[in-house]
Amino acid sequence: MLGASDTRINVRSAPRVASGNIVASTKGGELLRVLEAAEEGQYTWYRVTTLPGSAESFEGWIRGDLLASAALPEPTLPQVLATPVPAADVPDAARRASEAAAPVPLSQRTDWSRDLLRLFPAIEGCAAVGSAPPITVLRAIGRSRGLAEIIMSDAAGRRWDCVIRETGGTPMRYDPLSGAVYMRDRMGNEPFFAIGEERPALDPNCFRFERVIDPTNGEMLGWLYYRTCP
Repeated sequence: MLGASDTRINVRSAPRVASGNIVASTKGGELLRVLEAAEEGQYTWYRVTTLPGSAESFEGWIRGDLLASAALPEPTLPQVLATPVPAADVPDAARRASEAAAPVPLSQRTDWSRDLLRLFPAIEGCAAVGSAPPITVLRAIGRSRGLAEIIMSDAAGRRWDCVIRETGGTPMRYDPLSGAVYMRDRMGNEPFFAIGEERPALDPNCFRFERVIDPTNGEMLGWLYYRTCP
């Protein structure tokens, strides 16, 4: 990522503007590496860090509209030989790359995740009924009369159809589904969602992960993730 502004850009300790959370500042045109992204209100925030050899070193959050994409310069051969990347760092690099969010805010997406924040109370209510956590949300859809339908799978591989009020509470219906109907391989480009701070233990080379943040209080709601392998 490249700072798009010609002025100084504040780097913050959390993905929000708050008093006292500025940890550094950088000038426009500085090359930065993206570690992860998070939705906060109408903005996508990126956690960035400076590149090796930069004049100053920092790590923190910058609002997405203050950044622009830029290709990283290719290192020269002497640089590669002098600073080889240890094999142990490869999984970590893949993990960080997989957590970078799509540049489109949730509210502007074309899949079911556009309603994720609005339907989160309903998702929580349905997940609370599950007897084999962790619960994976396969789809969350708003229905008429203030209801929502949540399609989920559990740790036992079972699929469930939960109908509940959008505001949460006790499900009005919680029925099993045929596993073949909602197999992950048949969900196309639809994302999955897992409640909580623990990222699903899936291959980061085949899934792209995004943190989902509550825009009202900054708390983490869970992980939205997309399959990237065929």
